Amino acid sequence: MDQKERIAKILELLQEKEKLDAVELAEYFQISKDSIRRDILLIVNEGLAERYRGGITLPIIKTKIEDYSKRLVVNSPEKIQIAKSAVRQISEDQTIWLDVSTTVQFIAKELTQKNVLVVTNSIDNAISATEKSKEQAVFLLGGYFNPASHLLHGTSVINQLANFYFDIAFIGASGINESGLFYSELEDIELKQTIIQNAKRTCVLLDSTKVRNTTNFKLDFTNIDLLITDKPLPETINKQLRKDEVKIILVEGGKK
Repeated sequence: MDQKERIAKILELLQEKEKLDAVELAEYFQISKDSIRRDILLIVNEGLAERYRGGITLPIIKTKIEDYSKRLVVNSPEKIQIAKSAVRQISEDQTIWLDVSTTVQFIAKELTQKNVLVVTNSIDNAISATEKSKEQAVFLLGGYFNPASHLLHGTSVINQLANFYFDIAFIGASGINESGLFYSELEDIELKQTIIQNAKRTCVLLDSTKVRNTTNFKLDFTNIDLLITDKPLPETINKQLRKDEVKIILVEGGKK
């Protein structure tokens, strides 16, 4: 096994275990400690892992969040398929929440149902929802403008949410593991909790690149009804989702 193949395997193991010990890796591949140190150095320098004394861990997602416009095109085919599946959950005459998420934004582009009220704090969602039909009703929550992600945020956004009851809310996440969904800011948690409390159903849209990504801020699976993704999740995550009665939809073509 050459270095390229070995690094691919290390990254696969890292996704599964989140933390890897250098000595154990050297034994696993039957190579010297110096060789595994070179592999680890290359992985860390590429920003694919964080180093700790004795090994590597998955990076904190907040440190590698990309520019919003760039993230929109990353894995776009998968995100579009997830969004198309999500749109099928929407009926006419409903009120829906669209989260600030590059995957969720594709829902706005695919929406064709009549008499749907879209509520969002994303300027991109508002524009996307009205590009196909100028008649599409959109309520844009007001707050402080974040130029990096084109969202409106702050206590005023959360306060306005109390005036709505959603037939279905679509939310994204920065990551997922067995313990819940992860977000880059503490304010995200309060916002998501308020949305979930004011929704009949809540659907999480998550592409497979988010699996095992973690941050400092976590939301458990309580009151999450549905999760749509593009590849099978690790069985340990599936088991927890089943325990919390979260239905999983794997989009067409979402196979190992």
